Amino acid sequence: MDLFVINRYRDTNEDIDWVDRESKNLERLKQRIEERRKAHVDHKQSNFITLKEIKTINEEKKTHENDLKNIDESHEQEGVSENATKSLNINKKQKPLNEFKVLGVNEFEKKIKVQRVLPYWLSHPHIVSTNLQNLSCPVDKQDWLHSTLKSTLLSEGVSHLFPVQEQVIPFILKQHEQPSPLWPHDVCVSAPTGSGKTLSFVLPIIQILINDIGNYIKALIVLPVQELAIQVAKVFKKYCLKTRLKVALLTGSTPLQQEQQQIVRYTESAGWVSEVDIIVCTAGRLVEHIQNTPGFSLKCLKILVIDEADRIMDHIQNDWLYHLERHIKLENELISGKVPSLNWNNVTGHKAPPHKLLFSATLSQDPEKLEQWGLFQPKLFSAAPVDFEDENDIRKYTTPAELTEQFVTCTAENKPLILYHFLVEQKWDKVLCFTNAAQIAHRLTVLLNIWGNGSLKVAELSAALDRSTRENVLKKFTQSEINVLIGTDALARGIDITDCTYVISYDPPRNIKTYIHRVGRTGRAGRKGHAITILLPNQMNIFMDLIKSGGKPELPQIEISPEIFDNLSDSYHHAIKQTKDQIYNENNSKIQKSIELKRGFKSKAQKRKYDGTKNK
Repeated sequence: MDLFVINRYRDTNEDIDWVDRESKNLERLKQRIEERRKAHVDHKQSNFITLKEIKTINEEKKTHENDLKNIDESHEQEGVSENATKSLNINKKQKPLNEFKVLGVNEFEKKIKVQRVLPYWLSHPHIVSTNLQNLSCPVDKQDWLHSTLKSTLLSEGVSHLFPVQEQVIPFILKQHEQPSPLWPHDVCVSAPTGSGKTLSFVLPIIQILINDIGNYIKALIVLPVQELAIQVAKVFKKYCLKTRLKVALLTGSTPLQQEQQQIVRYTESAGWVSEVDIIVCTAGRLVEHIQNTPGFSLKCLKILVIDEADRIMDHIQNDWLYHLERHIKLENELISGKVPSLNWNNVTGHKAPPHKLLFSATLSQDPEKLEQWGLFQPKLFSAAPVDFEDENDIRKYTTPAELTEQFVTCTAENKPLILYHFLVEQKWDKVLCFTNAAQIAHRLTVLLNIWGNGSLKVAELSAALDRSTRENVLKKFTQSEINVLIGTDALARGIDITDCTYVISYDPPRNIKTYIHRVGRTGRAGRKGHAITILLPNQMNIFMDLIKSGGKPELPQIEISPEIFDNLSDSYHHAIKQTKDQIYNENNSKIQKSIELKRGFKSKAQKRKYDGTKNK
């Protein structure tokens, strides 16, 4: 600011002295600018804000005041303004006492990770083997298994039990042999798809109830979708043929009144009685019967099975668990508001809650989610224990040892070419192909049927089709009338597709659970399987992180020669043109049908209106 000082009322004799003073001020100003520049560089290189000692601060304050006083005196003589004087700042380096991190200068240090503490039953599961080749549990030598079930198993070609069945079935049976004051431990099973989880609850339920006499519902099996419920009901009916147990299937595919007549009956002597012992149902249908079916009672329910528990946990339909527990409490008249006295009769006479059995290939380890089931002293059987040595501390998902998993990368234009190469040139049969949308599945089905020109038999299988059509398609696939099934993730949950050899993920899965259930459609029950995922270059890192999140090792990559794309290019362009024409015609026909339906409704409405006015 010294350069901008204006000296007024000066005599001409003082011009020489004024020039000398101005030159000295200029030199002093340059020196201060250099000092500020050095101080600014030092401050920029430093990553810390420093606090000075109290003594040092006081000394600096006194020095600063003295300097300001001296500067004020000199500048008063030179006519320097008071505001310009206060703007001067003296920067001196001081020895730091305390240090603070400057935000935004360098990267932040990693925070200390808090170790997760799981409940004991989750952190110490019973380990289940995944080896389905060397089975060491022959059916005919198991004394704990009922003779009727042994004969049925042998007639079905089951000579050995799988590892999960060998461990879970005896445990459940032993829990129900305890005396009445002791409640059975609830059971959670997390094992790979195709490892025999269904028989792990079918066999013990039948053996526990085989000699139980009484017209009431004894076991309830809840599943997320109709296809799974139908599949499990078939297994129950097959193993109940030589017993007096009756099984009922309750899904939305049958009218509610028809199901009501099937499961309950009114008698003059005993009132409402149950016609069945075991009910296999979907969650939504169960709530409908609880609310609308007279005589439907679960007060004597002994066993409650939740299959695909993680899916039901994520999508609780109509809050079925709340309605179920409330129904059981009301039936047993436990909501009285009075605390019973503590004596032997009340302890032994208190009825145990239903024995809960949870099964899934991707069972959640989140204690908060598992808490909603209200499990009693649960025991976990898992093929994938928690690895505490891993710094990520994640639950590892397992796939069968007989399953080979790979991936291939290509551009979006070459995805159909790679799929065609696998199906036609490498002659893959019994193939299940997954897409992320029903529309993509339909277009891919049309394309392959046109492109294959009779060499491929491709069918679509998605939630857009009705149940009877889906069953017919699955039947043809089982009988080898169809080579390739193209569908969405509605197929990926628990459905047992016989002899599926290959699984191709045309679109990458959205999460690790979807991937586990997709590849689990092959390599089931000890048979060999092959799973391939087709990825775009920008999807590869995301897919690798997804695989790593499940605790699985890195998958090998398949290399495709560019010559394969060149050889298939001409036939592909010809097929894609015909596909566009066919889909265009399909859309036009749908539009015409909708227009005709609207016209039909309008003409009927006008006719009714005309008849009404005429009658008046």
